[in-house]
Amino acid sequence: MNVSETVWRQWGWCKAENTIITSCMWLTPDRIMFGTDNGMIMMVENGELRQNCIFKAAEVMEMSLKKIEAEQEQDTTDRASSSSKQDSASEEKGDEESYPVTCFVNFAKGFVFGCGPGYVHMFEKESLHQWRKRNVFRISKKSYKHTREHPLWSTLDEIQHITIDPNQETVLITTLRKQLYYVKLFGQHMLQNPEIQFSELGPAMHYGRINSLSMCAWKPIFMTAGEQDKSIRIWNYMTDDVEMIKLYQEEIHCVSLHPTGLFAIVGFSDKLRFMVVLIDDFEVMREFPIRNCKQAKFSSNGHMFAAVNGQVIQVFSSVSFQNVFNLKGHNGRITSLSWSAKDLTMISCGTEGAVYEWSTVTGQRVGEVILKTNQFNACAVNSIGKTVYAVGSDGEIKEIGSNTIRRNLSLIGAPLDTVVLSRSDLMLFISGGSGGITSIQLPLLDKAIFNEFHMHNTRVTGIALSYDDQTLVSVAEDASICLWRLTNADGRAIALDKDFAYSKEILISKRDLQEKINNINLLSTRMSELETEHTYQLRQAEATQAEKLKEVHEGYCAAIEELKEKNEQMENEHTHEIGMIQQDIAKLRSGHERTLQSLEADFNVRLISEYDRYQSLEDKTARMRKDYEQRLEELADSKRQALREMNSMFEARLEEKDLMLQELQEQADMEKKEHETIKTSIEEDADREIIEIRTAYEVQLKEEKDSNVRLKGETGLMKKKLISAHKDIDEFKHQISQLKAEHKQFQKVISTLERDVADLKKEIGERDSSIQDKEKRIYELKRKKQELEKYKFVLNFKITELKNQIEPKERQIRELTHQIDDMENEELKLLNVKHELELKIQQLNEKLSSAKKDFLAEADRNLTLKNTLKKIKIDLHNMTAEFQDPTKLKLAVKTLFHKYVEDIDFVRSRIADDEAVREFNRQRDHLEKQVAGLKYQLNKALGGSKSDIGKIMDENCTLLTEINNLRTELKSTRTRCFQMESILGLSARYIPPATARAKLKHVTEDREKLDEKFKQKIEEKEEVITALKEENERLLVKVRCKEDEPYEYDANAEY
Repeated sequence: MNVSETVWRQWGWCKAENTIITSCMWLTPDRIMFGTDNGMIMMVENGELRQNCIFKAAEVMEMSLKKIEAEQEQDTTDRASSSSKQDSASEEKGDEESYPVTCFVNFAKGFVFGCGPGYVHMFEKESLHQWRKRNVFRISKKSYKHTREHPLWSTLDEIQHITIDPNQETVLITTLRKQLYYVKLFGQHMLQNPEIQFSELGPAMHYGRINSLSMCAWKPIFMTAGEQDKSIRIWNYMTDDVEMIKLYQEEIHCVSLHPTGLFAIVGFSDKLRFMVVLIDDFEVMREFPIRNCKQAKFSSNGHMFAAVNGQVIQVFSSVSFQNVFNLKGHNGRITSLSWSAKDLTMISCGTEGAVYEWSTVTGQRVGEVILKTNQFNACAVNSIGKTVYAVGSDGEIKEIGSNTIRRNLSLIGAPLDTVVLSRSDLMLFISGGSGGITSIQLPLLDKAIFNEFHMHNTRVTGIALSYDDQTLVSVAEDASICLWRLTNADGRAIALDKDFAYSKEILISKRDLQEKINNINLLSTRMSELETEHTYQLRQAEATQAEKLKEVHEGYCAAIEELKEKNEQMENEHTHEIGMIQQDIAKLRSGHERTLQSLEADFNVRLISEYDRYQSLEDKTARMRKDYEQRLEELADSKRQALREMNSMFEARLEEKDLMLQELQEQADMEKKEHETIKTSIEEDADREIIEIRTAYEVQLKEEKDSNVRLKGETGLMKKKLISAHKDIDEFKHQISQLKAEHKQFQKVISTLERDVADLKKEIGERDSSIQDKEKRIYELKRKKQELEKYKFVLNFKITELKNQIEPKERQIRELTHQIDDMENEELKLLNVKHELELKIQQLNEKLSSAKKDFLAEADRNLTLKNTLKKIKIDLHNMTAEFQDPTKLKLAVKTLFHKYVEDIDFVRSRIADDEAVREFNRQRDHLEKQVAGLKYQLNKALGGSKSDIGKIMDENCTLLTEINNLRTELKSTRTRCFQMESILGLSARYIPPATARAKLKHVTEDREKLDEKFKQKIEEKEEVITALKEENERLLVKVRCKEDEPYEYDANAEY
């Protein structure tokens, strides 16, 4: 679009196929480059699409517009054919694997764009019309060390935005991973390595929703859990960096960090795990059978932790891991837990509108507030446990105390999601709406004092306050993490002890510590060995260097002496040469003086002779000037006389030409009027004849329209059949999906049974090993039979008891094995059923393809009829030229009739086509019955060879496909044969083809002769007019030249 007079209008009229444009940019003021969703780059220049500037983004190495134009001028035909082949090949290849072209960015030295997951292509500008690919930038594999072990590239690597710094040295990109990447655009190492890797900018972030947040007391760290990336990350809010990342295969629902920062509880989809936080890993210490635990939290002192199991809150000891209490009372989903400062009470809230206060001493509920019209999302309790602040879906902050709601405040007019209270009980923070965080001053008043801050773009999922009330952390659904430094909080933050300092200790297992100590000792030993080896090598090198230095010193001393001798010899030679040169100079000086004297004498003689010659030439010049002036005056007089005579002569001739021009003009006007009368009469006769012919053909057109309506009805029936076939296919697909689901369930049952069998076998192995130990002990006891004969009876009794325990286990194993065999047989039956359904689907697909081919054939026939009607109109228009000659007009009408009207041969061919179709349908029904019989035999002989059955089915499918192809080919061949016979006139019975072609040729030749005759007359008249105009102009030019010549001669005379 371009703007003119405050109105936007379309710029250029580019006609192209339906192409989805994903990115574009201004390459130059008159060129636009854009990318498509199938990985192609195109160019628009001056509002027109350049058909020769279409490139495949992933493969093109150079874009040279001049080179493309030169190749196109050399051989346009070959290039068009080859380009069409290349385009088709590139389209086929692009269908296999193509990525959209995104984020075009142009800068002074070239341009960059994204194509492919994690790939950025850079083209460097070499000239105004040429760009060459310099580098390809890609996201490094090292960036995936913090992500899941999935296929290397995914949709998360799609380039979202590209920008270049003002110095045009660094490019910055973003992807769906919520991570920034950068790379240098230019450098010496980039010429050697065309593929450069991006570097991460900042710490490795979550991608997807952050569903849990927990703060540590002893350390400046907090923990987050990602719902989509299934990772746990520990962050340091003092250094603004991530300290540890751990990935899991299971979904993570909640995390809670121990106040010491050395332990954590994590709620997975299968269990709740108590984990030890090591230096670079989490080690599971204890597991609890709580599935999909959404809320879990350590107590303020860390000696207990609470976890939500459905609608029950289970309290465990952090030391003995015993289940201390089970707190029951909630009827809905529990959304939040909060411990008091001394861990004497715990507050919980849920979606049923209840806020409960629990005593952690007795395990009883000591307070409650129920508001069924509200769903509570979060709660917080003050340090003494007497006041509770709760927020929910009604958007109000509720201050609860003594089992009553003391105060309701509505601040932002939107549902509230989280709440956190400072340890000093003087600051309250809430979040709600679309990512806003509100700071409220405590105690609450009827008109609260608050400040609202916005940073997140989506709903905040968690907020936490540091132990010193100086840093607030907030996380949101868009994977963003924000650290807020609390300012102007003097007197409201808690006062810590002067000796308080964050802990820097970490846990490490004894095994890892021992490995590290061993590695240190090994490296120390290796270091000492290397030092000894290095010292020895250094001594050897010093000795060798000293010997080499001595040799070099002796060589330099000898060279210096030799150079001194050469220097003295050269000085003596130089003094001798200087003496010889001075003698030569004296000789040359005396010779030059003599030569100079002789030259001066010769020059004086020549100067005198040249002076005399100059005087004689001046005299001769004066005489010639006088002579030429006289001759010029005579020539000017004669020229004036000749000009007067020529002027009178040409004026007379000009008058004669004007009279001739007028006569010719009158004659041309008369002929033009005659031509107009003839033209009007011809047009009237032609219009009358066209009307008559139109009435005749409108009847035929109506008949054709009726046939088209009938064909449309048949097409509608075919569409209905197609829709019913689609429905059958969908039903079969639904049955297949159900069977696959059942198959997956059976596989799960089989896997569980296999695990049970493995456990039983393991137990049996353990029992066998214990039996072997007992037998060994019995063998030893036989030697001491006299002393230990009392214990023999006891041991024999234990052995028999163990054998009695093994026998039911073996029986159970046999039963399970038999059950597994039954399951395998049932699985084979299901596979057979699946194979039969696949064969049915294949047959339906073949029927569908045949129906589609019939529909396309009808469409081609409709298009052929339209083209025939168009040709009839053209022939009618051409036949109007024969209106004056009835004989020719009659022949033309007969020719038109034989060319387009159906004859007996065409009817016979149509009847033959219908018989062929009926024969095909009969054969098809026969083959379908045979296929049904074979299927029945196949079902009866299901225990036979599977390879023979598959072979028969493949042969049947091949035969059906061949029959469909032959039927389509036969129909198209007959249609094309009839069209050719109609065009050539071979279908007429009473007129031979040669006679029809001769008559058609005669008619066309007569019209062509008439057209040529009129064209020749018009051209002759136009040639006469142009010749007269040229002669007139030539005469006018001559007259002007005659008028201008006297002035030129006068000017020459004066000169």
